[in-house]
Amino acid sequence: MRYFVRKFTLFLAGILVIYTASANEGKTLFTNYCSACHTVGKGRLVGPDLIGISENRPEEWLISFIQSSQSIINSGDDLAKQVFDDYNGLLMPDQPLSNDQVIKVLDFINNSGFNVVIEETAITDILDETSEENISEGMLLFSGKKKFANGGASCISCHNVRDDRIFSNGTLAKDLTDSYKIMGSAGLSAIISSPPFPAMSATYSDQPLTDEEVLNLTAYLQNVNQEHYYHYSSDFGVPFFALSFMLAMGLLFTIYALYYERKKKTVNKEILERQSPVLN
Repeated sequence: MRYFVRKFTLFLAGILVIYTASANEGKTLFTNYCSACHTVGKGRLVGPDLIGISENRPEEWLISFIQSSQSIINSGDDLAKQVFDDYNGLLMPDQPLSNDQVIKVLDFINNSGFNVVIEETAITDILDETSEENISEGMLLFSGKKKFANGGASCISCHNVRDDRIFSNGTLAKDLTDSYKIMGSAGLSAIISSPPFPAMSATYSDQPLTDEEVLNLTAYLQNVNQEHYYHYSSDFGVPFFALSFMLAMGLLFTIYALYYERKKKTVNKEILERQSPVLN
């Protein structure tokens, strides 16, 4: 009997270890891939609050949508299109998660929901106490005129905004002029501090932004959104192309003018003309 109890205890302990490991992995995955845009029971951020999500959506649909929301939307799925429209056409980035990993994330969300107490809390905006100094600092950080404390790449390397105060022409990622309007201060600061996008995540994983830098950038992007009507679009693509074309044509013309007389005919012809005619 004692042997049986010992075996049964070890069996239960093994199950508990496996369950705990799975729960921890789900929490880690949620933190790394979801927490920048979603909460569980704390209200809407960039995307919807995920509490009770498994009760409202089939698991198979959730797995497909989390892995590639754009594919589901493009397939004409009415539910996916509704979510897309409800959140201002903001597309959730595809997540490099396997089916098992998505299920672990869903398990974490479902289990977290049992411990959440929904309370009415006063909504505070992180930008309530910001000033013109925060906006100016954010502009310097965004434009690269001031380096980030941990040495991360400046925002302007990939993004652009409509702001005459800076030279902004990044085309590798989205125009951020309306980012504050779409996501608000809470969502925008969450994206900046913990980016879910692969390129940004890789760029700042070892060089994270400080809380003050996140605040200043958020304040600047809010100001850009509010003031962009008074600024001209800074798209220099066409002028750069035209200037490059003119310089290239000028260079080719110069080369042609300098080297035109140097070699109009073959070298052999000049040698033949120097030779005396051979008498037969």
